[in-house]
Amino acid sequence: MKICIFIFFYIFSSIFYVLAKNNQVDNITAIVNDEIILNSDVNEILVFLKKSKKKFIIPLKSDFLKEKVLEKLIVDSLILQEANSKNINITKEQIDTVIKNIALKKHISVNHFKKQILLRNIKNPSYYDNFIKKIEILLKMKTIQDYELHKRINISEQEVNTIFKKLIKDNEKFKKINLSYILLPSFKQDSDNAVRNRIKIAENIVYKLKKGYDFEKLLIECEKNKSTFIVKKMFWKPLLDIQNSFFKTLNIFKKGQILGPIVGDKGLYILKVNDIHHKKENIVTEFYMQHCLIKPSVILTNTEAKKKIFNIYENIKKGIYTFDDAVKNLSDDYYSSNKKGDLGWISKESLGFDLNKKFLILDKNEISEPVKSNWGWHIFKILDRRQVDAFYKLKKNQAFNIVLNQKIISEKNHWIEDLKNTAYIEIIRS
Repeated sequence: MKICIFIFFYIFSSIFYVLAKNNQVDNITAIVNDEIILNSDVNEILVFLKKSKKKFIIPLKSDFLKEKVLEKLIVDSLILQEANSKNINITKEQIDTVIKNIALKKHISVNHFKKQILLRNIKNPSYYDNFIKKIEILLKMKTIQDYELHKRINISEQEVNTIFKKLIKDNEKFKKINLSYILLPSFKQDSDNAVRNRIKIAENIVYKLKKGYDFEKLLIECEKNKSTFIVKKMFWKPLLDIQNSFFKTLNIFKKGQILGPIVGDKGLYILKVNDIHHKKENIVTEFYMQHCLIKPSVILTNTEAKKKIFNIYENIKKGIYTFDDAVKNLSDDYYSSNKKGDLGWISKESLGFDLNKKFLILDKNEISEPVKSNWGWHIFKILDRRQVDAFYKLKKNQAFNIVLNQKIISEKNHWIEDLKNTAYIEIIRS
């Protein structure tokens, strides 16, 4: 399994690829349409795997590993050919972005990174150009893959909700319940008549409780009659343990709930749910907002942008024009300005910058003083606010990503099979 995982990772991260080697006598290992895969292509990757110092269950010299590498090269060749047939071109800016990101992860400058690449093979002056070419190839492959999967993947709300419900159900394992109970104990020597009387007493108690009789008062009364009842008050217990003690399907869903009579190991139980604690609960405030944005730019410095937004703010306050007029005619957020600056529901945590205390206590339809963010200067208008459980939003996003990842794997496999079915592939055994 480890070998397969590493090969899968290598497909996306490796910069090795099928490059025909001119002026080199080499055995052909496979033919993929009008492209060839050489024995040296396979060996190049095997050398890379050996140098990576990964621990493999299967020896590096095994035929299985060679077959996996060859399979990878065939798939890569098919994907690249498909990209070329669709005339996908990669810009210099895209390649520069990849190089910048690599340098950033290494915590070095772009120039320093380029020097590192050149120093790896001083004797080969085209080494850096080949490195850039391999980045271009990988970007082509990623672009065509993203394009194809975007066409093929469709996720319905029903699919997300099915996974979401399962995730929420799994979370029930973390729920704790505060209970009180009245137990009518049973004994091995009980006669049938004693069992019937006990059931009748329990049913009468539940009937009284449903009619509004106070459970706490009943606990005190039962506690005095220790020959008939055992009472336990206000204790916390994991829901999973409660279900294991009684029924797996025991449905506890609200405070004040009365359950019973329930048959347990020690007799008949009548339970009251005093409190429910969700371990993962995380209540956050969301704001429904509009905004007017002024962005610093090449022709507008940050100081000038700040001066402009404060001028807009003062004019709105003086009634020279309305907030909606400012959004329509002055805001630099052209996308939201067509929707009166509508940003939808946003939590302060998701904004990406801190909001001051004055903002958090704004009344509905009140505008904020100018606020600075990474995007520029904002004036916000609060339309509404609500309390939501961030845990459930997180689980909904998690459910979507689970469905998405499942479909990416499935649809990619289908796409590759389609490419194979319409291609000429010949593997040449030595």
